[in-house]
Amino acid sequence: MKKGFYILLIMFTAMWVVSCDKTKSYTDMLKAERKAIDRLIAENGFEILSDFPKDSVFKSNQFVELDNGVYLNIIDKGNSERAVLYSTDVMARFIVQLFMGADTGTVDNLGPHSNGTHPVEFKYGYNTGLKEYYLNSFITPGMASALEYVGDSARVKLIVPFKQSSSDFQSTGTPLYYQEVKFVFIK
Repeated sequence: MKKGFYILLIMFTAMWVVSCDKTKSYTDMLKAERKAIDRLIAENGFEILSDFPKDSVFKSNQFVELDNGVYLNIIDKGNSERAVLYSTDVMARFIVQLFMGADTGTVDNLGPHSNGTHPVEFKYGYNTGLKEYYLNSFITPGMASALEYVGDSARVKLIVPFKQSSSDFQSTGTPLYYQEVKFVFIK
């Protein structure tokens, strides 16, 4: 009888330890992300358009949600040269804000506080760095999705959900707000 009691006690303890795991579920990460994105939109007075503007001209606070869940604002369409999927090499500079929970801060390799940092370089469609660089984790499918709508030397703003980010941000459920991205095609 005592032996059975100890086995039940061990099983109960094991189940209790497993049930108290502090790891967030995927559903919890999605809910937290939704709240964070809604808060970012409200705090900044962003307007989410239901349709993409026909002339691709956005006001500074207007975004449209793309099919992949990324929010896009075009600052400057660039020229008429378009990136070719799996062919065009792209150089990008950006100011990106991490805005959820404890993961907050800004990374700047575009503005006056970029401290001589290099642009990230990637091949459109593969969305991985062409050169080894510590900022390559910010090369994301979500960031690259803007290239479908703009040309060489374009500037955009993006809100990128973690599902459209690199594995670094997917694993933590961290969305990104690109306050500005400048794309230049490498020729």
